[in-house]
Amino acid sequence: MQQEPGQEASGAAVKKATWISSVSGLIAPLSFLLILSIYLALTVKNFAHFDNLKEIVIQASVVSILACGQTAVIISGNIDLSVGANMALAGVVAAIMMRDHHAGVAAAVLVSCGVGLISGTISGIITAIGKIPSFIVTLGMMGVLYGVASILADSRNVGGLADGFDVFASGELFGNADRTGISYAILIMVAVAVAVGVMLTRTKWGRSIYAMGGNKEAARLSGIHLGKVTASVFALTGLLAGLGAVINVSRSGVAALDAGSGYELYAVAATVIGGTSLFGGQGGIPGTVIGALLMFTIRNGCALRNLPSAYERVIVGAVVILAVLYDRYAPGKNRTRTAA
Repeated sequence: MQQEPGQEASGAAVKKATWISSVSGLIAPLSFLLILSIYLALTVKNFAHFDNLKEIVIQASVVSILACGQTAVIISGNIDLSVGANMALAGVVAAIMMRDHHAGVAAAVLVSCGVGLISGTISGIITAIGKIPSFIVTLGMMGVLYGVASILADSRNVGGLADGFDVFASGELFGNADRTGISYAILIMVAVAVAVGVMLTRTKWGRSIYAMGGNKEAARLSGIHLGKVTASVFALTGLLAGLGAVINVSRSGVAALDAGSGYELYAVAATVIGGTSLFGGQGGIPGTVIGALLMFTIRNGCALRNLPSAYERVIVGAVVILAVLYDRYAPGKNRTRTAA
């Protein structure tokens, strides 16, 4: 059926508004990151040193991985506040398997990812079937998961990891004694970002997520199964929480009960700073990774200036508020909503 001229014009307007929105949402955090990096390089000794810049990316890797899953959840019109607790539980279970059952590195990775996947899927199913706001479901799941982790670990951090498990944090591709290679943590982060980015932009599943986040009723009428999509995005964020736990435990050498404390907020902050709309339907992975790097650049700059952690929290919180205001009033945001 041929479209009327008015319909074609309307469709072109929607595409143009969406393009403006996505570009402006990416340019803002990227510009901020570049300006901040240049300022710190000129005013803070050793900031621009290769080892320091590399450490910033390594530190941002876990949050970036969690935030990639959070991006899909938020685009769908939901939010997952349990990713930090999920990461803590996955790490504890994997560590117990290594300590008490002599699981190898590969088995521990599968266990960690499996625990995260199951926990995330449960949150998604409850949200979908119970028709309860995801904020409430995952807030409750946060308490459940932290509690289960504490019970399993007998309220103690779990050590006794398998030999070689530290490779995810300390291992490098093309590395040598000078540690000039590419950290496996960075490679995993990049692989996750590329995979999730392709899934969101090049698959029917990804288009369904954007459609659901933009207008649930219109998505339902177009044949999208909202329950299945909801469960799937929470399953994804759970899986990535399990993967994040692998790097986190590898880096610390133990599975700490409070390992995920605050990570849910960092994941949401990285997602929002990166241009993903809290209202759903808009966003992408490149901006999310930039958002995570921006947060850890701020943390690194505060540390090099010997500022108390309170300053870091104030700055990151202010950046998040500015990002939300930008999301609300940036060019193309309101027009995209209206046109949709």
